[in-house]
Amino acid sequence: MSGIYENIPSELRRLEQWVCWRYERDTKMLKIAGTLRNAKSTDPKTWRPFDECVEAEKKYPGRYAGIGFVFTKEDPYVGVDLDDVRNPETGNLSPRAAQIVSRLDSYAEVSPSGTGIKLWVRAALSRAWKKPGVEIYPHARYFATTGRILPGSSPTVESRHEGLAALIREEFPEPREPSPRPYVGSPGAHVDLLEFLAAGGIQVLRELPDGTAERVWAVVCPWSREHSRGDRSGTRVGQYADGALWFCCEHAHCAHRGWGDLRECIEPRHRIGKSKARRLRRRAA
Repeated sequence: MSGIYENIPSELRRLEQWVCWRYERDTKMLKIAGTLRNAKSTDPKTWRPFDECVEAEKKYPGRYAGIGFVFTKEDPYVGVDLDDVRNPETGNLSPRAAQIVSRLDSYAEVSPSGTGIKLWVRAALSRAWKKPGVEIYPHARYFATTGRILPGSSPTVESRHEGLAALIREEFPEPREPSPRPYVGSPGAHVDLLEFLAAGGIQVLRELPDGTAERVWAVVCPWSREHSRGDRSGTRVGQYADGALWFCCEHAHCAHRGWGDLRECIEPRHRIGKSKARRLRRRAA
């Protein structure tokens, strides 16, 4: 075995859930050990034993940047990825990252960039949770491993179901239910904005105070996947007292989009049905 890879817990090393990886156009690409064929975090046929991946990295210097562990539905492990939380020169963590590491108290190592932390815990989790800076994965994902164990962290993977659940509640709070108060604008304003958004599947986060519009709501942008790192903040819809509707998203990818684009996006027949779409269009006319 090679150097600091010995720090990786033996229970992980015993599993045949390992891949090699390399940078291609600044992107980490998974590779089948000993080859340049692509591996996939969802295809067990492309995974190899730990020792085989380590040996491939040694045998072909420069071909790979490292090795990685794949999370699956069949194993009990969950990965917690914290980005941009560590000073690579001093090793100091951000206060929040230090709190998370202390709470989970399980095997943690420094990411390949030196600026992030990756943690392994045992927990039951059915889905992934992601936002800029914090990503939590139970399966169909891999972690590029370094063996650079975080000073003070546990050398073993610990059961942390309750601790992980508490972390998810804090980092991914449920959005508050919007107020159901009826729209009381001018007689010519026929569209109930909340009904329109709900019919189109737009997630409303909260109502915002505004001095010019009658109603303003913070929503999840339907084009949030185009935002840098999937950021879901900075998107609003509103309705003036005269019934006029508007849409504004602060992200550069959406700078050209207005209410007409949003309406076109959320009214497709496969989402709200022909009759619903016709009724809403008549009310918006």
